[in-house]
Parts: sequence; C-alpha cells; structure tokens
Amino acid sequence: MLSNKILWFVMTMILCLAFCGEIVSATEKSVDYEAISAQIARDVEENHIPGMAVCVVDKDEVIFEETYGNCISVEQPFIIGSMSKSFTAISIMQLQEKGRIDLDASISQYIDASEWFINPTDSNEITIRDLLNQTSGIDTYQTLGKLERTDSYGTHVYANANYGLLGLIIETVSGMSYEDYVTENIFNPLGMDHSAASLEKAKDNGLIEGYRNYFGIPVAGEADYPEAIHNGTWTNVPAGYISSGCSDMGKYLQMYLNDGEDIVNEESIESVLYDNVSVNNGSYYYGMGWMYSEKMYSQPILWHAGLVENYTSNMFILPEEGIAAVVLANMNDYLVTNNIIGNIINPLIGEERNDLPDLYLILHGVIDVVCILLCTLSVYSISRAFHCKNKERTLKATVLDIMVYILVPILLLCIPFMVNTPARVLWLFVKDLCIVIYANATILILSGVCRMIFYKKETNAELN
Repeated sequence: MLSNKILWFVMTMILCLAFCGEIVSATEKSVDYEAISAQIARDVEENHIPGMAVCVVDKDEVIFEETYGNCISVEQPFIIGSMSKSFTAISIMQLQEKGRIDLDASISQYIDASEWFINPTDSNEITIRDLLNQTSGIDTYQTLGKLERTDSYGTHVYANANYGLLGLIIETVSGMSYEDYVTENIFNPLGMDHSAASLEKAKDNGLIEGYRNYFGIPVAGEADYPEAIHNGTWTNVPAGYISSGCSDMGKYLQMYLNDGEDIVNEESIESVLYDNVSVNNGSYYYGMGWMYSEKMYSQPILWHAGLVENYTSNMFILPEEGIAAVVLANMNDYLVTNNIIGNIINPLIGEERNDLPDLYLILHGVIDVVCILLCTLSVYSISRAFHCKNKERTLKATVLDIMVYILVPILLLCIPFMVNTPARVLWLFVKDLCIVIYANATILILSGVCRMIFYKKETNAELN
C-alpha cells in the first residue's frame, strides 16, 4: 500500500514537472509583438513603403493584426497578386469534390483548346493537375491564344497562363463567372466581406491606392488590372488580381489551419498543400498555389508571394506551430520592398531577423547614378552629332562613335533578352527603367544617324 502511494507520488511529480516544462517552453517561445510591430513601423518608414498591413493567426483567433503608413484599416483591401492562385486551386478542389472535375483528366474535356493553343492537340496531354502544379509545359511568358506545350512538360515552370486556364475551366464547369464563383463559394462563407475578384468591386470595398517606384520615389497609380481573359492575355484575375485585406486573409488562412472548415475537406487541403513537385532540384516544392520547404527556415513552412505592378504580398503557414501570417504592401519596388518582406515577417514566424544595410539608398542610388550617366551620354551624343569634320576622323574618334552610337544602344535594346523577360513585362513592372533604356537607346541611334548624315555632308563639301 505504501509502495503504491510512493509510486503515485512519483508519477504525480513527474507529470507536474512535465507540465511546468511545457509552461517554461511556451514562455520561452512567447513573441514580443509590440517590439516587432515597432520594428515593422521603422522598416516601413525607412524603406519608403506607403502602406502595409500584417496579420498573424492560429486556428482559433487573431494573434496579431496591425496597419502601417497610409493603410487606414485591417479591412482595407490590397491587390494580393499571385496569392490569388491558391483561391483558384481551392475552387478547383471544390468542383473536384462534387465530382464535376477529374484532376487527371485532359483539360480539352472542359474547354475549347483551339481558342487558346496554337496547336489544339497540345491540350490533350495536359491535365488539370498539370496546370495546378505548373508542369503543363507552358512557358512563363506565353499568352493565352498563343499557348504551346514545350519540352518542359512534366517539369515545374511558373506561368500565369496555367491559372488563367484553370479560371476558364471553373467558369465552364460551374456556369458562373470566376468572380461570382469565388465570391459565393469562398469569400461569403468565410466572411471575407472586403475581398473581390474585380477592380470595380475592389474599389467599392475601399481598395488602397497602389504605388510604383520611379527612381526611388513612390508614385501613386492604378494597377494595370486585366480585363476578362481573351487572346493575348498574360496577366489574369485567377492568377494574380484578387483583392483582400489582412483581416480577410487571416480568415482565409484559418480555413487551412482548420483543415478546410466547410469550404473543402481535409483531403483537398492536404492535396493543395502537399501534392507537390520539386523545384530547383528539391530546394523547395510547388503544390497547388502553395510552395513548401523544409530547408529555407528552421522548420517546415508553406508560403506564396504575390506581386503586381504596384502591390506586393506574402503569406505563410507554419504547420508545426499551427500559425499563419500574411503581409500586404501597396508598392512594387523590385530593388527593396520585394526583398525585405521576408525580413519583416521573419520575427512574426519565430525566425531571426537579418541585419541588412540601408538597401534603399544603396540600391536605388546605384541605379540612379547609372541612369544619370546614361542620360549624360545621350546629351553628349547629341552635341557630337553636328560637330563632325573630316580631319577629326581619327581611329580613336571612330572607335568612340562605334561604341556610343552602335554598341551602347544595341546593349540597351538587348536587356530584355539578357534578363530573359519580354519588354512588355518589364514595362508593366519597371516603367522607370524602361523609359530610361528605350529613350536613351532611341536618342543614341538618332544621334548616330544625324552624325553620319552631317559627316557625309562635310565630306562632300570638302571634296567640292
């Protein structure tokens, strides 16, 4: 009897110690959101981000929610860019659960491929799953109406056209517009009252003004919001133009943490997140509108970023911690904002913050100096164009002319090929640099032509 009491006492003490250990562990993992929020406010100011909204949730409640800059409310919507793809994937899974879509069926069973592919038979080998995982063989910058299945079929290649096609499939199968479908089947059931899949509705909801960055200066301007999908479409709503606020996105992320709630079943959530394909030799994996990695952070993480002309966003799920976070910014700045969002969000998800230099001044300063030098060269080329005498035609002058009037403009015009990005896409996202590149290339070429004409006249005059 005494031995039983001793055993009971020992077991009770062990359980108490274990419980205390859990309390200590939880305390050690506690996050100082007040300090993190103050740091985010400094980041927003120092990096000239007009507005930002941040939200952290677990499956039951909002843990942290705050706005910065000119964002006036956690409900105020931003355009969320490619985070829209996950909404399209969830819509597809809903239709699959109802037996109206087979993920492994050819897409030609659901849409008229002849309208979107150069060779309609290409679509016979592409399945809905291929579109979701972006393994369809469609290249990144292909446009709808001119699609081709390339040799990359089966390998992940990120392409907006994949999710544009999924949007068309949703419309065909459901008999509803994409906007109406996601509103009735995702936004409304989750209480996402400030989310939309059209520009008109986004504005009605109070869409925050977006900013492009021109030479380091944020300039307000409307996004190039895409029209309905048609021939020539590259960007499209199902791939990148849903609008939502951080409060609504918190509700959306809680749906994942709660295994789909009443939106989709747990099996569909597992498929969207983990039925994935390798990217960059396994450095991370692409599922269905979500990416997954066990290497990028100290624990497994799911995420997807979003980027359009004047908005930037990112969302994260930490499956082991059971928390999720989203950050929305109303500026597209390839040099800085798009690269520091990870640093801003890191402390919110329990990661170390990186010590970064003043990237804003460094990167924009370097680019601005290069732009000034290029403009100076163009002014110099104009001044030389009408001061050309035959006696000045030395080897040094000839080499200089070839460099200024031929090589430099060719180099500028080849930049889209060098960065493997079409000029039309560069124009959407870095208008300031495009203006400098093409304006100066044009000036240098015209100045070179004028210099040749002037030189020929001078030569004829001397001969006569």
